[in-house]
Amino acid sequence: MTFDWIGYELWPEVLEFPEPNSPTPAIPNKPKIPSRLEFLLHLEEMEIPVIERPKRIRTTKAHLAVEFAKTIGKAEEINAALYEAFWLRGEHIGELDVILEIAKPILGDVSELRASIEERRYFENLVGFDDPAYEKGVYNVPTYWIGDERYAEQPTLVLRKAIQAAQSGA
Repeated sequence: MTFDWIGYELWPEVLEFPEPNSPTPAIPNKPKIPSRLEFLLHLEEMEIPVIERPKRIRTTKAHLAVEFAKTIGKAEEINAALYEAFWLRGEHIGELDVILEIAKPILGDVSELRASIEERRYFENLVGFDDPAYEKGVYNVPTYWIGDERYAEQPTLVLRKAIQAAQSGA
């Protein structure tokens, strides 16, 4: 089975960032309800480190880095390194210098990666939200195509079963 990471930009350059929502006023004695992300993390017995992460981030350059990495067989490694940098360490993966530092242990010489990102060589491979993504059937990130089915924001158990079924031809 092969995997192809396709970059869906949540905030492409053509979209303005939305205004922050006002916090919902607390209702006395109302128990906290977990968000969808909190619920999925609980199911997976995972915790995201409580650290400051960049807000209002454009991921175009990070997606371009993954597109470049595909051409040299390093997409899995670059993708994993970018996710860890953002979610575990709170690094600003929208900035070129940060991306290059993340990629250096994987690629060694990052000069070609820099040129690729600066020239936006693989920009046509990225898909922006909302309308372009909706046209492709993506309404949530992440969305996975496994066999003929789409899976959005599913726990690992669901994805594992879908992969097993696709591999067995069921």
